[in-house]
Amino acid sequence: MTPPAAKDNRALGDEEVGRTAEKAVLARIMRGSTRFKPRPAAKWSNGRDPKMAGELVNELLAAEGWQGQVAEGAVIANWQQIVGPRVAEHCQIVSLEEGKLIIKADSSTWATEIRLLSPQLQGAIDRAVGPGVVNAVEVLGPEARRQPARYRRPLPRR
Repeated sequence: MTPPAAKDNRALGDEEVGRTAEKAVLARIMRGSTRFKPRPAAKWSNGRDPKMAGELVNELLAAEGWQGQVAEGAVIANWQQIVGPRVAEHCQIVSLEEGKLIIKADSSTWATEIRLLSPQLQGAIDRAVGPGVVNAVEVLGPEARRQPARYRRPLPRR
């Protein structure tokens, strides 16, 4: 004899059975069924359980003390996304060491603008790569062109 549920499935057709099964799975998830939740690690785990690659990389960076250097590299690599394409076109990173960011601007106007906006720049960097990566910002303007010595006038004597 055929069970009553099987008789119902034959009467519904393949599409209806699929939708009914989907609804049943969604209902179990909404009820909080433990069948679809990941199981916690056993109490007797010896640390040899498989890990995600990102976890392993983060553990290696922490163990070797490389997190700061990686964050500094992220600032340099993502400079255009952090400050925007227009600012990145006129201001380049010269160096970033021990929390001090040195930027060189194309013109004195851009240098002044970046000096005035340095708190916002530090905030943008903190949001992009995390707080504490950049502690100070130094902005260099363009180098002044020096006249050759033969064209310079001597200072008046007193």
